[in-house]
Amino acid sequence: MARPETLIPGNCYFSVGFYDSKLLMPMIETLVYVGQENDEEGRLWLFKEPESPPAPDEQNGSPESPTLIAISDKDLYEIADFDGLMQWLHEISADHPLRPNAQQAAGPATDEDVAQVSSEVARFLSDPECVSVTMMIRHTGDGLSLGRCDGGLEMSFFPRPRRDPGEAVRLLSLFAGIGVQPHVDYFSNGGRTRVLAFTIPNAPEAIVDLCKRVLTEVYSMRHGDVLDYHPLTKADVSRRR
Repeated sequence: MARPETLIPGNCYFSVGFYDSKLLMPMIETLVYVGQENDEEGRLWLFKEPESPPAPDEQNGSPESPTLIAISDKDLYEIADFDGLMQWLHEISADHPLRPNAQQAAGPATDEDVAQVSSEVARFLSDPECVSVTMMIRHTGDGLSLGRCDGGLEMSFFPRPRRDPGEAVRLLSLFAGIGVQPHVDYFSNGGRTRVLAFTIPNAPEAIVDLCKRVLTEVYSMRHGDVLDYHPLTKADVSRRR
């Protein structure tokens, strides 16, 4: 839990309550620490709710002063920092899921599950107006993007190292096995996302095989999983500018 000496103005903290009397449904409120003041009863610790960026039609208006939330010294134990929040959630997680859903374990993806990859790759390669195509395993967010670069082709990924430290390792290992190192490798979003891109041959069968290997070996695509395809055309890019 947060202690006075750990409170830093501008940092975020959390107030954890419950929606129900059985303490099963957590209600989490994010707060930003502002500072301290004293009153006749002692110290007060001041917080505010995070401020949302103004809407475009409100840019010229005077922003309203945020409402301050005063927490007394004796109630400060109810405010948690990130570590404290994780302790709260870990404690609650022992009672979840409330209603377990018994499911049989699915086996690895079959040729039928990845059959459409061939036609989507062929469509991308044959259409010069198509800048890229992203294929993702539905419900997981895992996938890859095929794109064009400097007259060639590349396969791109956006692993989340803090969420799954092994994801980038598996990608680098797979491509190292075919003698390819990333020509793009950097971190974005404050280190939350790692951007990787590998040059790939302009050979339909080789691309299809590589896509299937990534989906099954790196992302453990299962039998019954569905792939979603998201092509991006030059017209799409122009509209976004």
